[in-house]
Amino acid sequence: MTIWSMLEIEPTDELAIIKKAYAKKLKSHHPEDDPEGYQQLREAYDTAVKWARSGQRIASTVPSFIGEDKKEIAEAISKEIEKIVIQAEKVIRVDEAEEEESEEEEQEVAEEDTEEEVEGATSIPHENEWALFRPLPIQLDADLQEQPAAIFDSQIRELYADFSRRIKQASWHSLLNEDFMWSIEHRDRLRDKLMLFLDQHRNLPHAVWEALDSFFHFREDKEIFLQRYDNKLVEYILGQVDGSMEMRYECFLLQESLEFDIEHYLNLRRSAQFMLMEDKHTEAGQLLDEANKLFQNDPDLQLLRAKYCLDTADYMEALVCLDRVTTMWPNERDGYLLRGRLLYYLQRYEEAMKDCEYLLQEDAGNRDVQCLILECKIARSQIEEALTQTETNESKKDEFIHFRYLANKYMLKNKKLYPQRLRISSLVTIGKNIMGPILFYLLVFLKLSWFYILVYTICYFSVSELPPLVNAVFILIFLWKIRKICKTAYLFSN
Repeated sequence: MTIWSMLEIEPTDELAIIKKAYAKKLKSHHPEDDPEGYQQLREAYDTAVKWARSGQRIASTVPSFIGEDKKEIAEAISKEIEKIVIQAEKVIRVDEAEEEESEEEEQEVAEEDTEEEVEGATSIPHENEWALFRPLPIQLDADLQEQPAAIFDSQIRELYADFSRRIKQASWHSLLNEDFMWSIEHRDRLRDKLMLFLDQHRNLPHAVWEALDSFFHFREDKEIFLQRYDNKLVEYILGQVDGSMEMRYECFLLQESLEFDIEHYLNLRRSAQFMLMEDKHTEAGQLLDEANKLFQNDPDLQLLRAKYCLDTADYMEALVCLDRVTTMWPNERDGYLLRGRLLYYLQRYEEAMKDCEYLLQEDAGNRDVQCLILECKIARSQIEEALTQTETNESKKDEFIHFRYLANKYMLKNKKLYPQRLRISSLVTIGKNIMGPILFYLLVFLKLSWFYILVYTICYFSVSELPPLVNAVFILIFLWKIRKICKTAYLFSN
C-alpha cells in the first residue's frame, strides 16, 4: 500500500489536500482505538508532506516518456541520473566539510581542556556546575508538548487583535493550516487553548465560526464539548456556527477608520441581543443606547433598537430605526418586512403594501409577505382582490404550514364576515367537493356488492320474470350494503 492509497488521494504537492485527507482518515484511525493504523497513517502523512516540499519529482517525469523514441527516453533518464549524482556529490562535500570543521573544533576543545586540567588539577567542580550536564528529558518533553499550544495561543491573540484580519475567513484558514495544528498529540491542548480564548473573545463573523467548526468539529463533537467545557459557552458557539445568532461585520469595513473601541461596541451589541431574547428590556435599552452613541451605521444594531422600541410600544422611534436600516442597506429584507408590519399596525396600509411589493420582487413565494398583503387588502375592504390572491397561491405547496396566512385565508372565505359574490371558481370548487366523495363511495359499494349484482343480472336475463320474493331479497341485500357505507362515512366525518 502506497502513501497515497493510505491517504486515499491522488499524488499531489498541495499541502492543503494532504492535510484534509489526513484529518479525514484520523476519524477512522484514532490512536487509542487503532494505534497500528494510526502509526501507518502518520508515517504516510509525514512522507507525503516531505515529498510535497522536497521539489524533487523524479517519478513525475516517467509519464512524459510514453510515445517517445528509445533514444529520447535514454537521454531523459541519463539527465535525471546526472542531476541526482550532482546533488549527491554536493551533499557529500557538505558532509565532509562539516566533519572537518567538527574535528578541528574537537581538537581545540581537547587542547583547552588539557590546559585547564594542568592549571587546576586539584579543583573539584561545584555541584551546580555538574547540574548543567544532567539530562532533563521530562522537562524537555513538557516544553515540546506546550510549544504548539503556546504558538497557537500567541497567533490567535495576534490575529484577533487585528480587526481587519480578524473578520476575514482566509486569515483563520491560514492559521488553521499551519503544520503544528495538524499534530494529533497536541489536539486536546489546542482545543483547550481555543476554548479558553473564546470564553473572553467571542466577537467573530459567521464565516470565521464555520472555519473553526471545520477544524475543531463543534457540531460533530457537541457531546464532548458539553462534557469538557462550560455549557453556556458551547451553546453560544453552536448558535454562531449554525447562524441562528449571526451578527454582521461588513458595515465596519465601509468606514475609513473606527474612532471608537470596537471590541467594547461589539460586546454591547452582543449583550443587548441576549437581553432582548430574555425579555430584559431595561438592561437591553441601556446597552443599546450606549452602543448607539458609539456607532450608528450598523444595521444589526438598528434592527435590535427597532425590536426594543416595538416591545416597549415606542412605535415612532422604531419607525425611525427601520427607515435608517432600509436607507443604509437597501437589500436588508428584515428591515422592510418589520417596517411593513409596523405600518400595517399604524393603519398606513398603502405604505405597508409598497414594502411588501418590493420584497415580492426578490421572493414571490414568501408567505410572511403574502400574509401581510392579504391583511392589508382585507383592512382596505378589497375582498375580491384578496380572494383572487388566495386562489392564485392555492397551487403553491408550502414546506411548512404558515398558520397566520391560513387563518386569514379561511376567515376571508367566511360569508358571514365578508359578503362576496358567487364566483365561477367557487362553483368549480363546490363541484369537486361534492363529486369526489360520491365517486369514492360508489366504488366502495361496487366492491362490496359486485357478486350480488352479478348473480341478480344472470337471474334476470335467464328467467323471463323473477318472483317478487327474489327481488325483495336482493333489494334488502343492497340496502344493507348501503347502510354499512353510510355508517362508515358518518364515522369518517366525525
